[in-house]
Amino acid sequence: MRPPTPIKTSSALHARRYRRPALAALAALAALLLAAVLVGPWAGSPGGARGQAAVGCSDPRPEWLMCEDFEGGAAGWEDWFAGSPFVECLGCRDGGNNPDRLLLVEDRAAAHSGSWSLHMPAEAGAGYQGAALTFRDCRGEKRQGCRLNGHDQLYFRSWVRLADDHAYVHHFLSLAGTQPDAYWAADGNAGCRPNGTRWAGTTLDFDADRALFFYTYFPGMRCDRGGYCSGDYARRICEGCAAKDMPCRSGPECCWGNHFGPAEPVRLERGRWVCLELMARFNTPGEADGEMAFWVDDQPAHRQTGMHWRDVAALQLNQAWLQHYIAAGDTQVSNRIWFDDVVVSTERIGCGPRRPDATATTTAEATATGGPASATPTVGTAPANTVTPQATTPTGTTGRLFLPLASRGH
Repeated sequence: MRPPTPIKTSSALHARRYRRPALAALAALAALLLAAVLVGPWAGSPGGARGQAAVGCSDPRPEWLMCEDFEGGAAGWEDWFAGSPFVECLGCRDGGNNPDRLLLVEDRAAAHSGSWSLHMPAEAGAGYQGAALTFRDCRGEKRQGCRLNGHDQLYFRSWVRLADDHAYVHHFLSLAGTQPDAYWAADGNAGCRPNGTRWAGTTLDFDADRALFFYTYFPGMRCDRGGYCSGDYARRICEGCAAKDMPCRSGPECCWGNHFGPAEPVRLERGRWVCLELMARFNTPGEADGEMAFWVDDQPAHRQTGMHWRDVAALQLNQAWLQHYIAAGDTQVSNRIWFDDVVVSTERIGCGPRRPDATATTTAEATATGGPASATPTVGTAPANTVTPQATTPTGTTGRLFLPLASRGH
């Protein structure tokens, strides 16, 4: 594991970015009331128009744990990162960014709001690798290895824009959790079945057709056995998992994130700004009452109930990955993406100036949460000679659940 590395940050900047004076709060409330009168209910922005995030990082809501609009980019990468809510950077070295992997861009035409956005170009000079920024809810000063706050529920929103020719991503937006004193416990667990006490998490990914789905690790997940998952390959995986107190339960097994998605694909469009929001809610220990859901342009896309994430209350959500992860060798072309107006919150965030109604349920959501699954989950294409295990799956969904290719398990 990487050793903890302190990152200096300005307490004054932190206070200015995340705490609102009473006068500013009253002014913001008046502005919101005026907006409600002038524009009426907010239902998302299918066109992804610029400048519609009227409640922004200069005026954050009390439930927001972090907000980043990249408008501090003029300070340069090192100073911007020190003052940002992010703690780790994949694609950085010695405090600097590799611009072939990620950079801050000042271009009003390219940003969702303001003038700055985060660009991850995955250029040839970086071996077409992607990048990632990690937020962890540190107690006190942000630093790698900090003790973490925990939450039973988190929401994560980002505006994203794929290039017109975008074709591939390995992993995308993630929420995860550990125990408060186990900062690194959510890292390096590919291939392992969570044990209910160490970590759990989910990633909103998309496939080659840009259909969105959850890629999820949880104690009751399905895992591969036999075929490619045998011999020395499986032995090494199981030894590594056992060293992290996640032993293979019934002989050799290879555990890659299980996929959950809507019965009818919801695709991430290219060439325009799209508002994506995902949610994870950890279960009550001893009950399978956890959930996860995602929205596209404020419209419900999928809700998964009956999730068993944890066995102890100390395992809580505390981190979010803003990632466009592409490993070396995954592809031989650039896959470009832009991010803007990123928020992590304990309540629904939404895409516009009005707080969304967290209790509102569409027909699709009601069906997804309305009792036992009405269809048997299907299994996706697996490596040759792979034996697919039978396992208990979460209830209350009519969506898809299938095992991914082993190559997506990293």
